[in-house]
Amino acid sequence: MKRYSIWILALMLLVMPIGCAWLDYQETKLHSGSLYLPVDAENQNFGYQRLMINSRYREPVNTFLQTHGFPEFIYEYNKAAREGIRLFYLKDNQVFDFLEQGLSPNSATLIDQRALTSFEKAYLKELQGRQPL
Repeated sequence: MKRYSIWILALMLLVMPIGCAWLDYQETKLHSGSLYLPVDAENQNFGYQRLMINSRYREPVNTFLQTHGFPEFIYEYNKAAREGIRLFYLKDNQVFDFLEQGLSPNSATLIDQRALTSFEKAYLKELQGRQPL
């Protein structure tokens, strides 16, 4: 009996960090899908919170953010039952697109790096000019 308790405790300690990130990710996912969200680290707005949840949930995104800093906008989406996130760096005119390649959130891979389209530039510039509610 004692042996099983140790195994259960070890398993819980292994799963807990991933489980908490997953719960945070799922809890706010419905409010963020298919929306361009501004990221404001100073005010810790919803876009910033989603970016931080994504970085805790997906190690490749976290590593990328440590190197490149925070984007001005994020866009989360689904493609063929896989989760993706685009990071928009307006000052650099760059978009970085991460998409899960398997069941693991850590399978997120940078699948595209490109310049912003004319639509994205215009739309994000308009969003930047709006006052928050």
